[in-house]
Amino acid sequence: MCAHAGIIGTTRPTHYHVLHDEIGFSADELEELVHSLSYVYQRSTTAISVVAPIFYAHLAAGQVAKFTKIDDMSETSSQAEAAPVPELPRLHPNVASTMFFC
Repeated sequence: MCAHAGIIGTTRPTHYHVLHDEIGFSADELEELVHSLSYVYQRSTTAISVVAPIFYAHLAAGQVAKFTKIDDMSETSSQAEAAPVPELPRLHPNVASTMFFC
């Protein structure tokens, strides 16, 4: 599927796979949903190459990576030792139930 327009040679078609469909979408309904989700990304005024939830998940994963900054295990440490995962910072109550990215 190619929901966005681009300069010649820069458009990236995206292939989606349905793993489990609990709702029972037809192929046309699923295509319409994917196409509609390509237009709801807040950082763009046009369609994007993949659906917005994928971009938001990518941004959230990047933010978590910045907060955790877990160093790679050194060659001398044993594989049995689990590196402690630092606690994530708490969100302010005013933004805890909203979507935001720094």
